Amino acid sequence: MKTLARILIILFGVSLLMGCQTGYLIKSSYYQLKMLSKKETFDDAMKDSRLDAETKRKIRLVQDVKKFAEEKIGLVHTKNYQTFVLLDDKYVVYAVTAAYQDRLEGYTWWFPIVGQVPYKGFFKKADALDEQSDLEKKSLDVSVRGVSAYSTLGWFSDPLLSSMTSYDDSDLVETVIHETTHATLYIKSNADFNEQLAVFVGIKGMEQFYQSVEGPDSPTVKHARMISEDSKTFSNFIAKEIKRVEEFYKEHKGSPTLLQDRNKVFEQLKENFKTQCIPDLKTDYYKYFAQQKINNALLLSYKTYYQDLHLFESAFEKFDHSWPKFFEFFKSLKSSEEPDKELKKFLGVTADGSK
Repeated sequence: MKTLARILIILFGVSLLMGCQTGYLIKSSYYQLKMLSKKETFDDAMKDSRLDAETKRKIRLVQDVKKFAEEKIGLVHTKNYQTFVLLDDKYVVYAVTAAYQDRLEGYTWWFPIVGQVPYKGFFKKADALDEQSDLEKKSLDVSVRGVSAYSTLGWFSDPLLSSMTSYDDSDLVETVIHETTHATLYIKSNADFNEQLAVFVGIKGMEQFYQSVEGPDSPTVKHARMISEDSKTFSNFIAKEIKRVEEFYKEHKGSPTLLQDRNKVFEQLKENFKTQCIPDLKTDYYKYFAQQKINNALLLSYKTYYQDLHLFESAFEKFDHSWPKFFEFFKSLKSSEEPDKELKKFLGVTADGSK
């Protein structure tokens, strides 16, 4: 995955918040508007001498993907990705996630409309690092990641960002569909569910897009299928490992050496990835995982995006691969406080996801 957090919500409803979040929203809104002031139409971008031929090719690709996502998958028609912004940085925002050190429990932030979310985005890296420092003073695990794309969920017309055009074609296609899924359906205070839904639709939609433009047996389609298979493999691996880490914290609750002992658990996790997951991976899509510093914040970020992907695959199969039926069902969960449990109930699986 390109990034571990793809969403930053920029809201003008500052009066709905109290305390330090007010300043954060004002600052974020300022940078959002400043960025949008730089946008240019795709026609103008095609004439922009600052952009190379490859970037312009990807602009045309995004137009094709957007049309496919709206017409074939049934994602909402928006004015997103109709303009282009050339950024000064390789990332558009920096996402901060945090978790408690003695258990796999995430630290969350609350915003109007979207409710509780397990990440907070900053347009300036220095601001993200300041937030990291403040959170670490509270004895929290923290992870900071550069973000190349995000959705404002309809509050703005999201432009195509130059940071997105650095992606490989398949990553770019998946990202556009992923973010458009957020614009189509977002359930308040259910970030994990929203992200897993968007990951599934993005990867499945990317595969179908290339089938439509290149045919079912093209090398690109075969590669897309391998990415889809790798997503299942990694999802199953990370779910198993997260369960193992959760059991460790339960068994060692209150131990004076817990923080030292958990480092051994993290090292074992990396070793398990190398021996149990990498041999089954067909692409390089997830192979960077073991190169990262593992802590609770990072693990929960992966849980947010990947833990229950098989449930969405099962639902898609249950609806005979019909996107209209698939989204009709998921939109019916919009008012649910626990859509993940509703999905499992619908599929006839237990709380832990087993039959």
